[in-house]
Amino acid sequence: MKAVTHPAPARTRERLLAAAADVIAADGWAAVTMGKLAARVGVSRQTVYNELGSKAELAEALMLAETDLFVARVNADVAAHPDDPVDGVTAAFRHTLEAARANPLVQIALGGAQGGRDDFLPLLTSQPEAVLGRAVEAVAAVFAGAYPQVRLTPSEWAVAVEAFVRLLLSHLVQPSGSAEHASGQMRWVIGRMLGS
Repeated sequence: MKAVTHPAPARTRERLLAAAADVIAADGWAAVTMGKLAARVGVSRQTVYNELGSKAELAEALMLAETDLFVARVNADVAAHPDDPVDGVTAAFRHTLEAARANPLVQIALGGAQGGRDDFLPLLTSQPEAVLGRAVEAVAAVFAGAYPQVRLTPSEWAVAVEAFVRLLLSHLVQPSGSAEHASGQMRWVIGRMLGS
């Protein structure tokens, strides 16, 4: 008889980030306290500080976790369009735009009603190295690996991806229509950038 194995419990940090995301979704950034996270996860407040640091560091950790989800979505879009870089990059743009419009953390960063803009906005504007830098590097590597037929060097892919991300942020800050409309416009830009 085969022994039943149970998955290892999630690391404390991951559980704390998940608890913070739940609090934000329900009650906004202002409702997030280290004491509340400690109570939800069943650890001491000191453990929360040891794992996450300050509230500003928590904001960065949450945005980095969202960045990793963004990269995973891009990988899925590329896998769905293995032979067509314009379709793959356009799908990644559209799905990212749709997800970002519905994401409470992005809405907070862009000045939504849930407070926290001072902790989140710098991660997209004045101090973008951690979040945007990580996203650009990871996504450029995904596109370069998936679409070798596109004659861009890795550094050129990084420039193209940064331009795509900045255009996406522009569509989030000043939406000019649906995600379908925005991605239709971006398809032309993407095609030109990729030489298609």
